[in-house]
Amino acid sequence: MKFMRMPFFIDLSDKTILIIGGGREGAIRAEKYSKTGARIVVYSRSFDDKILELSHRGFIEIVKGDVADEEKLEEYIKLSDIVMVTLETEEYNDKIWNIARKHKALLNLANDAEKTDLVVPIDSSIGPFRVAITTEGKSSMVAREALQKVIEYLSREKELIKLAEVMYKVKKIVRRSISNPETRLKIYYEVFNNDDLRNALRLGNEYSVEKILEDILKEYGLELGRRERYE
Repeated sequence: MKFMRMPFFIDLSDKTILIIGGGREGAIRAEKYSKTGARIVVYSRSFDDKILELSHRGFIEIVKGDVADEEKLEEYIKLSDIVMVTLETEEYNDKIWNIARKHKALLNLANDAEKTDLVVPIDSSIGPFRVAITTEGKSSMVAREALQKVIEYLSREKELIKLAEVMYKVKKIVRRSISNPETRLKIYYEVFNNDDLRNALRLGNEYSVEKILEDILKEYGLELGRRERYE
């Protein structure tokens, strides 16, 4: 039975990611994940110039080794939290899969979307939103176009972007003073569903936004502090 994969945004700052394959795809992954604070190790017989540059600058580590050398390969897999295979061939997939299972490492197979544990989505961000999209192996080109359309839509939704910032400020105030989760949720919904607030955000009327927030919070004995005022 095949179970549904679930999306997560994960803090990788204390994790080790092993990338098997030093070609173009390995270089793209190495550069991207070097920004997460994770320890990045690239294992390969040869390395793309970008990988060598990242290594020289101290952002990643490189290990020269052959995937056929099972003993050496396992030595690095067992020290990794996530293993990413970016090889063009599927020849070594089963062997790597078995070693990763043995050491409880999560596996991403760039060349086999069906057998992979982790799917690497195409992602982007705008304002407070992080968006990640995948077709789970059907077509990365289609996923990229879908992501572009979502980002274009959100870029036009200025009200939604501002509302996210307002909700965050309200959440900080409420959490400092109210411990009851039901009361917290009631306040959040009251702010979120307020039509006058939405209209003020749409018009960019900062004074009205602050006044509406102050009136809502006052009902619960709360104040809009100077740090949390609308900007």
